[in-house]
Amino acid sequence: MTNPVWAWAVEHRLTGYGLNKAFLGPRSEHVGPCWSFSRYGRTETLLPDGRLVRIGGEYEDHYDADFYIYNDVIVSDAEGHTEIFGYSDKVFPPTDFHTANLVDDRIFMIGNLSYPFIRADKAQVLVLDTTSYGIGHFETTGEAPPWIYKHSSELVKNGGAILVRGGLLIGPAWPVVVENIDDWRLDITAGRWERLTKRPWPRFSFVRDDGLPNHLTWLRRALSDQKWGKSENRSSFLAERLRELGPNPRIDLIETLYTPELPHSNIPEMADEHGVHRLCVEGVTVRYVEDWHDIQLTVEGVLPDQTVEMIRLDLLTKLAAIENANIDCVRLTVD
Repeated sequence: MTNPVWAWAVEHRLTGYGLNKAFLGPRSEHVGPCWSFSRYGRTETLLPDGRLVRIGGEYEDHYDADFYIYNDVIVSDAEGHTEIFGYSDKVFPPTDFHTANLVDDRIFMIGNLSYPFIRADKAQVLVLDTTSYGIGHFETTGEAPPWIYKHSSELVKNGGAILVRGGLLIGPAWPVVVENIDDWRLDITAGRWERLTKRPWPRFSFVRDDGLPNHLTWLRRALSDQKWGKSENRSSFLAERLRELGPNPRIDLIETLYTPELPHSNIPEMADEHGVHRLCVEGVTVRYVEDWHDIQLTVEGVLPDQTVEMIRLDLLTKLAAIENANIDCVRLTVD
């Protein structure tokens, strides 16, 4: 499916918006997404002969008219010649935020975010033949990770297996995306998954029971405006979000939301993280991850049940008061 327009877009590293603008195309809102070379969640694998194999990826997100998750393979050789290979969705589903490991003349693709209707119960595993560019599903047995994406993978056992760590999991049993805290290994020869760890870390998700996003981002912005003397109503959007909270939300609790009333020490924030807060309690790291939809609490080790419950109730009580709403607390487990 190589065509000169797409090859030119590859050469010039164009986004869907940029390509459409270059050719004075119609609005994507009216005719659908424009093809994009620029993408998130794509893998790039350099072959020994100098070919660079780019697989899948997505452009922008669902709110953008050019949003699209790709199921193509873009191959550029050492001289810069580009070929683009397309597949049916049954052979190669739209795939992004996967990993790619080269084993001889095959690339093993593990994981995928993709569209919700494509997701399954266990991790996607596909194989690309770098001699024919054919793609096939790799059938597996054993204890596979659930649907996983944004993880890492590496070859182990002299290239006979792939070790998978980190990333995020999606499953029907959870109301939210769940962090993968365990290690998994895929034996390539046997096609068998093995779960290497089963960390017994207590984990909880806190969400509004009405399904609405929380208001923490807007409350922090309002507090910042107050601190710097800015007008309380300078943003009608911000004012509308805060009105959703109803009367007398406990904004004062924002500053202590992640400060339970038990002995602890603060752990400095990492520069490349956003919305992550860590404490040390009895030598164990307690981690809060704040998102627009939920807050996830993870105790990265073993603490007495009573201590864990104190930490859980502290966050639950404060968040309910801040949001002026009932909060559901769900214990997260990956069986």
